[in-house]
Amino acid sequence: MIYRIGICDDEKSTCCELEEIIIEYFKAYDNNVETFVWNSAEDFMNDVPAKMRVDILFLDIELPGRNGVDVGNYIRGVCGDEGMHIIYISSKTSYAMDLFKVHPYDFLIKPIDKEKVCSEIKMLFRLDDQDKRFFIYEYNKTQHKVLMGNILYFMSERKHVKIVCVDGNQEYVGKLKDEVKKLPDNFAMIGQSYIVNLRHIKECHAECVIMDNGECLGISRNYRTSFNLKLIEYNK
Repeated sequence: MIYRIGICDDEKSTCCELEEIIIEYFKAYDNNVETFVWNSAEDFMNDVPAKMRVDILFLDIELPGRNGVDVGNYIRGVCGDEGMHIIYISSKTSYAMDLFKVHPYDFLIKPIDKEKVCSEIKMLFRLDDQDKRFFIYEYNKTQHKVLMGNILYFMSERKHVKIVCVDGNQEYVGKLKDEVKKLPDNFAMIGQSYIVNLRHIKECHAECVIMDNGECLGISRNYRTSFNLKLIEYNK
């Protein structure tokens, strides 16, 4: 699996130190990693999620301008991203109440402790392996993960499965009928070509559903009864 790890800190020395620790850790465990560095909240928010996704973010609290608390609220509130692991870093310990609503994974005190950083990453690997909030798929012999809550629907296109999400689309080789077995109860097939996330249905009609992104997806005649039963069961 390729992990995308971000570092947002105005101290370039801290960014370099963290990046070196992360890259060294991943080499030791033979895992793939991409690291991204930002020195301000504004730069981070310009890139995420518009240009990229991040799995783990080491986030300084005392950033110039908009601080780390603002960034955390942006991630959880504006982006609606509950899957990104946020690890705050600071030289102070007086922010506990401000961070409560952001649900950070942890808080590291500067100066950075290498063993602590590696321990945090290792534990997050373990949590992700156990976390049913993610849909895991393989593409080009590499595993990828998508937060279940961000998926609007799956669509079959020949031998490929397209995942349409609130923050972009992804695609891999697979069969839709095999994928539905891996999904939680809030997903339902509405035809041979579509599996929809019931939580992202904006309107439901006899012959189609309107998704949160405004797209209209047709419900095949052979699936209408089973879909209606699924919908009733889900809304109980």
